[in-house]
Amino acid sequence: MGRVAKFLNYLAKAEDGLTLAAAGIIGFMMVFTVLDVMMLKVVHSPIRGASEYSALTFVFVVMFAVSFSQRRWEHLSMGILLDRLSPRARRPILGVLLSLGIFICIMLTWSSFNQTVWAYVTGDTIVGAIPVKTWWSRMAIPIGIGIATVRLTVQLIQLVRGKV
Repeated sequence: MGRVAKFLNYLAKAEDGLTLAAAGIIGFMMVFTVLDVMMLKVVHSPIRGASEYSALTFVFVVMFAVSFSQRRWEHLSMGILLDRLSPRARRPILGVLLSLGIFICIMLTWSSFNQTVWAYVTGDTIVGAIPVKTWWSRMAIPIGIGIATVRLTVQLIQLVRGKV
């Protein structure tokens, strides 16, 4: 197995792992929400901070599955337009779209990483029923979008080489 094939294999495993983690987080959120509702109905006292933790945890669900979806080409697209084009006409448009996606993802990864560091250094919190630190939730964005940037770059290289 060549270096490129190994790299693509590691990338796919990372994407699969993050997607499984997102699925596990969904399960955790469901159990946590059920417990919160049961506590409210039975003991008349909800779990303090449940809504804050649920909101902050949801970021992982979305961000950890971004690259997996892109690998399968399952993001929203202009199918109504692109599907009408010949493969030869579609390739340059797809190249521009992938390039634009790479640029946007690089900017999002960089700025969200800086925001994560800022939140950690300053001790940024959400003040609700209880104060909750936000840095741990913010780190999902540079991780998820960073790996999606790598996936978009791989797809652009494959497009240029004629493998897509």
